[in-house]
Amino acid sequence: MQREEIRDAGALLGTALGELAEAARDVHRGVSARVFGLLGAPATPVRVLHDAIAGVAYGSARLSVRAVPAALGAASAELATRSADSVHASRRTHLALNALNGFWGDRLADRQPSLACAMTLRTHRGELRAVPANVAFDAWTDASGRLAVFVHGLCESDRAWWLAAARRYGDADVTYGSRLRADSGWTPLYLSYNTGLHVSDNGEQLAAFLDDLVAAWPVPVTDIALIGHSMGALVARSAAHQAHEQDRTWLRSLRHVVGLGAPNTGAPLERLVNAGTHTLARLPETRPFATWLNGRSVGIKDLRYGAVVRADWFERDPDERLVDRCAPATLLDGVTYSAASATLSRRSDGRLAHDLLVQHASAHGVHPTRRIAFEPEHLLHLGGKHHFDLLNDPQVYAHLSRWLNG
Repeated sequence: MQREEIRDAGALLGTALGELAEAARDVHRGVSARVFGLLGAPATPVRVLHDAIAGVAYGSARLSVRAVPAALGAASAELATRSADSVHASRRTHLALNALNGFWGDRLADRQPSLACAMTLRTHRGELRAVPANVAFDAWTDASGRLAVFVHGLCESDRAWWLAAARRYGDADVTYGSRLRADSGWTPLYLSYNTGLHVSDNGEQLAAFLDDLVAAWPVPVTDIALIGHSMGALVARSAAHQAHEQDRTWLRSLRHVVGLGAPNTGAPLERLVNAGTHTLARLPETRPFATWLNGRSVGIKDLRYGAVVRADWFERDPDERLVDRCAPATLLDGVTYSAASATLSRRSDGRLAHDLLVQHASAHGVHPTRRIAFEPEHLLHLGGKHHFDLLNDPQVYAHLSRWLNG
C-alpha cells in the first residue's frame, strides 16, 4: 500500500468504528428511554445517573475507536516505502475496493480519495490504464477500429466479465470481448469505475473519457458498442445521452448500447431498503439502523428507479420514500439499443420473474408510467438463470454477436 492509502485506510476504519459506536449509543438511549418512561417519575434519579455514566462510556469509546485507527494509519504511512505498489494494482485488493466503493464510493471520493476507484480502462491482456496519458498503444498492434467497451455493475470490477469462464468454456480467459475479437474483429476494452458515485456523474465522465480514447486510438474508430451489466448499462445509456447533449466526437461512431440485467426502471431491493429505513426511523430503538443504512452511496440510491441523468436526482431528497421522479428514457437516433434479462423461473412472468436483483420487466424497460422502446428483435430473456450469469454466458454471447454484427 502507498502512504496515502495507508493513511486513508486508517481514517476510514476509524470513521466506520465510530459510526458503529454511535449506533450502539443511540440504540441504548432508545431502549433505556422506553424502559425509564414505563417506570415513571420514581425512576428519575436512577435515569439521570444512568444517562451520565452511559454518556461518558460511549463518548470515550467513540473517541477511542475513531482516533486510534486514524493515528495508527498515519504512523504506519510515515514508515511505508515511497515505492510501494498501490492497492488498486493488485487484482485481489482491487476487487475488495470495488465492493467497498459500491457501498461508500461517494464518501471515499470526498474523504479518502486514495481509496476511491478512478475511472480506468484495460485491454483484454493489459493492466489497468488511464487514458490517454499512459496507454501503451505500441503494444496494441492488433487494435481495430471497432471498440466494444464493457461496463461492469455495482460493486463489481472489470474482472467480473471473466466470471465462470473456466466452467463454461474450459478456459479461464474467455469473455464476451475475447470471443467478439476472435469472431468479428472487435477490440474489447474493460472499464473500471467508482460505482458509489451518481450514475449520471459516471456517465458524464465516461462520455469525456471516450472522447480522449477515440482521439488517441492508433487507427480510425468506425464503430463503438457500449455493453453494460446491471448498473453499468445505466452508466452506458447515461454516457450516450450526455455525449449527445455535449456534442461529443465519439458519438458519431456509437452504434450499439446493450444492457444485461439492467435496472432500467429500478431495482426492488433498493426500494425495499428505502421503505425499510422509513419504518425503522419511526422508533428511537431502531432509528440508528435507518441512519446507518441511509449512509449507502448515492450510486445505490440511483438504482431505486433507474436514475441516469442529473435531473432525476438533483435538489431532491435522496431518502424520500418511494417517489419515482425519473424522466422517460430518450434513445438516440442511429444507435441500436438491446436488452437481456434473466429470471430464476423458466418463464418471464410470475413470482420468480427476476434474476435475484432485477425484475424482468425492468430489464426490458417496461414500467406503468414510462417505457424504453426496445425493438422486439433486440430483447432477450433467459429462463433459469440469475443476475451474474449474464456476465459470461454462451446464449447471451450468441445474441450479443448477432446484435453487434447484424
